[in-house]
Amino acid sequence: MPECYGSYATAWRRLKRWSEEGIWKELMESLRDSAYNDGKFSIDIVCVDSTFVETKKGDKIPHTTVTRKGME
Repeated sequence: MPECYGSYATAWRRLKRWSEEGIWKELMESLRDSAYNDGKFSIDIVCVDSTFVETKKGDKIPHTTVTRKGME
């Protein structure tokens, strides 16, 4: 991490605190609402997948990705 951002441990603690306080959720909701109200996107064509899967080191998990073109 670049020195200008300080310690990686401090950055991690801040990110963790912001997550626990709901800052990221508020930010995403604000961005979504702003873009929607400005007509920059239609809720009918927007989809965000925030799935997170933990695995043991070295394990390979088959996955399917759904796109506008279909499943890959």
